[in-house]
Amino acid sequence: MSAPSTVENILSQFRGRSHNALEKHYTATLQSLQSSSSSPEFVENHLRTLLLCINCTKKKRKLPEVLLAQIVKALSEKRRLSWRSRILCSNILQDYGPTQDIQVHSLNPPQDLKQLPHILPVLLNQGQRLGQLDRLAYQMVRWVSTVGFDSEIQSRALASLVVIGTLHGDVMTAEQIYVLCSQVSDWLSQASLEQAANPHSKQKTKKMSALVTEIDGALCQDFFTVLNLSQFYGEDHLLNVHSFSVLRSLLHATLCRDPDSIATSQDRAESPSDSAVSFLLKAQEALIEKACEYCLRVIDQCERTYISKDSWETTGPARSQDLDLVYACLIEAISTLDVLCSIDSGLVPKLFPSIKRVCTRITEEGASQPRVMLSLLQFFINHSNSVVHDPQLSYHQFFGPLLGSYYDNQCVAMDTIIFCRDNLEHLCENATMERYFPNLLKILAWNPISFLAEFIHILPSMISSSSAVEMLHTILDLPCMTAALVANYRAKRLMNDPVYADTISPAHLKSIEGIRNPDHKPLFTYICRNQSGQGDTISKLNFLHSLLHEMESHPRVMTCAESVPILLKLYFNTILEHGDQALVCQLIPVILERAGLLYQIPAFQKDVRKVLSEELVSIFKQCPSLIIEERLEILDYVSALRHITGNEDFFLHVVWVVGEYTSTSYDKRCSTDTIIKFYEALETLLYEISVLVQSTPNGKDLYSVRLMTVMMTALAKLASRCQDLIPRVLLCLTKIAQQQTKTSSDDKHKKVLLDRANELINLLKLPDIASAILGPPPDINSGRWHTDNITSIPILLQAASKIVPH
Repeated sequence: MSAPSTVENILSQFRGRSHNALEKHYTATLQSLQSSSSSPEFVENHLRTLLLCINCTKKKRKLPEVLLAQIVKALSEKRRLSWRSRILCSNILQDYGPTQDIQVHSLNPPQDLKQLPHILPVLLNQGQRLGQLDRLAYQMVRWVSTVGFDSEIQSRALASLVVIGTLHGDVMTAEQIYVLCSQVSDWLSQASLEQAANPHSKQKTKKMSALVTEIDGALCQDFFTVLNLSQFYGEDHLLNVHSFSVLRSLLHATLCRDPDSIATSQDRAESPSDSAVSFLLKAQEALIEKACEYCLRVIDQCERTYISKDSWETTGPARSQDLDLVYACLIEAISTLDVLCSIDSGLVPKLFPSIKRVCTRITEEGASQPRVMLSLLQFFINHSNSVVHDPQLSYHQFFGPLLGSYYDNQCVAMDTIIFCRDNLEHLCENATMERYFPNLLKILAWNPISFLAEFIHILPSMISSSSAVEMLHTILDLPCMTAALVANYRAKRLMNDPVYADTISPAHLKSIEGIRNPDHKPLFTYICRNQSGQGDTISKLNFLHSLLHEMESHPRVMTCAESVPILLKLYFNTILEHGDQALVCQLIPVILERAGLLYQIPAFQKDVRKVLSEELVSIFKQCPSLIIEERLEILDYVSALRHITGNEDFFLHVVWVVGEYTSTSYDKRCSTDTIIKFYEALETLLYEISVLVQSTPNGKDLYSVRLMTVMMTALAKLASRCQDLIPRVLLCLTKIAQQQTKTSSDDKHKKVLLDRANELINLLKLPDIASAILGPPPDINSGRWHTDNITSIPILLQAASKIVPH
């Protein structure tokens, strides 16, 4: 049994538990929490089962109040519970809430403040009223501002205050924000430059401590930051690091608000006093100043150690892990400066040179840090207009070579998609989405499950009049792109690790050999291109499919193929809603060609052709005159028997479109000559199909009855619009009916075909009626034929209703 099936069976068992069984488990859990003799494992098992009982169903299961009270008590007091049990208790209360049955009346003793990491999420989940967040905020501000208080509790309280300020901005008063901003400013700027003493040493030495160092080993000559290294860190160092980690969120939660909208502690209902607002503004100005200094210092520290990976071992920090720390801090510093400039635009001229210097250095180093480049791009988008800076080179650097190398990095992929989603309007204005959509689609090709929902949101922004045709080809080739990316990845890894060949299926080695062949390089270069504008498609696409044929069973390729029909529907919806007829006209030849030229996954081909068939009908329904404008392409398509093989369902939709819209009712340019040409093409093809069906052995249907009946109906429609063709179509239908009576096809199929032929023959013997039925006016569905008294049909119906008895 598969893992998902096992999980579903377990969830079904818990969903189906009776009320009595649940009550028994509630009682057993309460007893295990109350008993001092219960082992930690015994308590954990009961709590884990209780959590599953709550989570397995959307129904609200009522827990006894005494059990909830015991869980709250066990969570917050000092006792024997293991850390696993405390986590389970916290999760149970979070999932069960918000509810007034969960009450933590005080965080003072006998509550164990060391358990704040487990208690605070419960209170925050309770919300502003049930969680009494105003009282909680007051208490945590007092902890934060108390000198000598436990630093771990202070750091937890700081993070919780930021969450409260973000989600419930009206909870904190002006005085509380003033205290919080002042304290964070002090923690950022007043950390000691001396290393802390060894906390594990029992000897108390008065020897002067060593200074903290920079990340490259040099002694620190400026104030302490998150990038300074020490053998042991003191409480002031840790609070400095915690302050920097929440600084950006704190700025969003407090400084981005209007001071006049913040209440005071004296009277929340009245406007704040001038003194309170004055103190608050001074504290905010101080925090902005300290934050700027801190972030600029972090950037300087990153620059002095910003060394390429190739030379890292000789000139960089002693540990390679520090490299990740440098990049993470650099991203956070740039993002924080971005927020500061949004708060005070006057800071942009002061900070922009430092940001520009970082961008120049990264570009010169080969731009090997895409996440840093993304934070720089966000800064440029928000503030480049203030300093007249054109970031097009940075856009090209990131969305071109950088993204082409890091599309398979999960973090880079997620950050890129979020960046595009948040800045979609700007990226559309400068044509970045349109220009670099092949690179962006690599993210989806490599991660088809993770990012499909996001691409449904951003895909329409990649479509323009100049990129629409190429985009359609690219969407249809998405599984082929995935196969090429997988083969390329394996080829590179095989080059560095020959042992890796043992883990690759022999069938997949052919694709790897194909990608290594210099003669095939142009094909793979195109399918894995970085940007658009290099041609809509390639002439040897079928050959490329054959090179990657063995990769069609790869899970990543199969999953990607399942996403293509969804993207195709979105693509055509966007085109039909926003595109003009000239653009739609360009797509008809592409649809006709690509319906028979798809990557060789049977299920994928079937689903895509179904979508193309439906969208082709929608296109002609919206733009019926396309039948005249693209008549040469369509005529060439319906004239060839090869277009039916393996593609019958799509072909009959094309035939239906020809029969339905080749009419002067939809386009006055539809001449008799045009109707005759379409008729002759379909008639010739129908005769050919009929002969082939007649010559096939027993039990084999080379062509379906549905195809033949659709073609017969299309011929009848065309003849009804050109009465010179009626004798000809009557002869054609009679011959087809006679030929099919002699075939070895199923009797049911014969009956369907003969009935259709007889219906059409009888109808065409009355040309005027045939014209009305087979070629009704376009407004037949929206007209008032059943209600207008001035039309003949309602009068006849009224007269008939009086004559014929009910």
